[in-house]
Amino acid sequence: MSSPGSSISDSTNPLAGPDPVLIRDLNILGRVPIILDHHTSTYYAWKVYFSLIFREYNLHDHVDGSVDSSLMVNDDKWMTIDASLIHWFYTTISKDLFHTVVSDEDDAHGVWTKLNGLFTDNKLQRKVFLHGEFFGC
Repeated sequence: MSSPGSSISDSTNPLAGPDPVLIRDLNILGRVPIILDHHTSTYYAWKVYFSLIFREYNLHDHVDGSVDSSLMVNDDKWMTIDASLIHWFYTTISKDLFHTVVSDEDDAHGVWTKLNGLFTDNKLQRKVFLHGEFFGC
């Protein structure tokens, strides 16, 4: 029996990783039914939902820093999955948070680290709060 993140061809190679098409087409809003926002207490639930998806689809290497994405630029499969994860993050956060963390150069690990830092580092959390207050004026 193969895991949700593997395709039929991957069943012979357990290190092949998840199928990029399966990851791209996953209904993330159905799997993470909340929007991360600095005005509400959704951070813990948001992180738990994503942690489960990372385990289920074997995606930890994209967010835990164990793989240097600059070494993966020639691996189309890995880069496609990484872009899908970034899209997931941007789709499940508020507009204020999006404007706080968005950057063209980031990989999934960078976005994940920024978002988690905003809610676990008081100094950054204050910056997000003030950013939201500013745009609320």
